[in-house]
Amino acid sequence: MVFYVKQGKLTESRHTYDHKDEILKEELFGEDSFDGAYSLLYHLNEPTRVKSLTKREKQKDETPEEVTKHLHIKAGKIKTDGTFIDSRKFILSNSKLRIGIANITEGSNDFYRNSYADILLFVQKGSGTLSSPQGDLNYHKGDYVFVPRGTTFRLSTSESYFFIIESREHMDLPSRYLNKYGQLKEGTPYYSRDIRFPELKEPSKKDQNFNVYVEYDNYYMVEERDKSILDVVGWDGYLYPFAINVDNMAPIVGKLHMPPPIHETFSGKGFMVGTFLPRKFDFHPRSIPISYYHNNIDVDEVLFYSSGNFMSRKGIEEGSVTVHVRGIIHGPQPGTVEAAIGKEGTDEVAVMVESYEPLVLTKTGKEFEDPHYMESWFKK
Repeated sequence: MVFYVKQGKLTESRHTYDHKDEILKEELFGEDSFDGAYSLLYHLNEPTRVKSLTKREKQKDETPEEVTKHLHIKAGKIKTDGTFIDSRKFILSNSKLRIGIANITEGSNDFYRNSYADILLFVQKGSGTLSSPQGDLNYHKGDYVFVPRGTTFRLSTSESYFFIIESREHMDLPSRYLNKYGQLKEGTPYYSRDIRFPELKEPSKKDQNFNVYVEYDNYYMVEERDKSILDVVGWDGYLYPFAINVDNMAPIVGKLHMPPPIHETFSGKGFMVGTFLPRKFDFHPRSIPISYYHNNIDVDEVLFYSSGNFMSRKGIEEGSVTVHVRGIIHGPQPGTVEAAIGKEGTDEVAVMVESYEPLVLTKTGKEFEDPHYMESWFKK
């Protein structure tokens, strides 16, 4: 949950009207039935106005395979283009998460809504605007764009490349970062003023034909509509899309090497998302600044390498994805511990996902796997 936002024209009280000849159509946009975070949106038109509803099957991937070794997936070489819906390519998944990429090269007048998952987009390249009934949210390189499940939106962009995390569990800011009032505490990697929320525009009164693609597991339900859904005159609440840029984050550093939880940025019950950022290294005079060897006893670890010099990994390029599977020890490759001594900082940017439920590899991920990655701990 983030902070309270209020924009535009609202009725004096909830569930009321101010003028009988101009009754606004109030929509509750909320989580956990009526017990979770929510916003109230005030439309000119009925948000339920759907001309027709059609089921459209999705193309299915072949049966995913179990991850039994550490992987390097050259995700930057995956061919992907088109609209947001068409360009998404998922490479890892389980019952709660889908992880992949998208290279958006086409805009669309149609909208999209995910009925099951919160969406987190990391903007690797490009810029654009996410438009929803709550307004326009501009994004650019280095942004995390969080989209709550159930949000109806479209992306306007000439070209944008995303690392995508979809979660069927509720994704949120880490609870340990929040005080009892829901305010971000001092000492966290980002602050409330770093969070950007949508800017409400003049409501659209146009009659126009378009579709809303509502995603379920194996199909879309396509709503045909004839009136704009960007017709909100005002809204308030705690549930809305928002963005945070990594350049505004303040990584936590220490005298000795700090464990991955200090990089946590978002979390769910069964996973966490962390961000490795440019930072000063440890200031103990004999510190080993590189990560130590570790065995992921109960998590699978995924890293998306965005930019910089990835000191602990050889053969990695921008856009690469690695998977370090539970039960098999991993850490710095041969020679990198010695090479790290005396280094004062790092310029890397990488996104980490740690999943408590095992991940499986999709057909797309398998096609772009580096078959020699496991050998990198044996050969210098």
